[in-house]
Amino acid sequence: MSDDASSIPATPRRPRRPRQTSVERRTQAERSAETQRKLIDAAIAVLHRVGYGATTTGLIAEEAGVSRGAMLHQYPTKVDLMLAVVSEVYDRETEEYRRRGAMAASPRDRFFQFPELMWDVLTRPSAMAVLEIMMGSRSDPELAARLAPLERQIEATSRATVDQILKEGGFPDLPEMNAMRRLFVAAVRGLSIDLMLVKDRKELEEAIELLQRLLRALYEGRVPPASPPA
Repeated sequence: MSDDASSIPATPRRPRRPRQTSVERRTQAERSAETQRKLIDAAIAVLHRVGYGATTTGLIAEEAGVSRGAMLHQYPTKVDLMLAVVSEVYDRETEEYRRRGAMAASPRDRFFQFPELMWDVLTRPSAMAVLEIMMGSRSDPELAARLAPLERQIEATSRATVDQILKEGGFPDLPEMNAMRRLFVAAVRGLSIDLMLVKDRKELEEAIELLQRLLRALYEGRVPPASPPA
């Protein structure tokens, strides 16, 4: 081998990136989760303040205090973020129902307190933000298409939860219970919209008390059965 050949340096190896430890990976995951939480909370605040139509990703990023690039890394589109809001709010509401329900004296009491608990949960800014998203999907085809399966999943889980509470409380098999559940959700959601227009909260809370009495009347068999189909 010539001196010239021996003087040619070997191809330098690229420096290896140090392998990330599990602690470093967890830290990255925690940072990502923290950014997601900030963006979801900011989206809730903006939706509640200005409505779906006026909500933009720019406003959300500004509210969250994160860069637009950081936001797009987590949620590439507005629809992605809106779906994350719906999913996260549902999880938070479910946890709240479980926590408050565990404080009831019995499963039966837990069921009878549902109208009041729903009123408390569905009048929060997070629930109003979800309502804005649902209404906004009427004029946003992509949001509507992607929201539909998530809503079906939430509906199925909600129904299963109510059925479980009925079973635990020793309630009779009430054929009207699913209709009552839908009526209660729609009524409380409608009353929460009224709350934005009617400032007398006491007047609306009287309607919630009426729903509680209707629930007890249904359980006690004081609601006339539905007429058979013609």
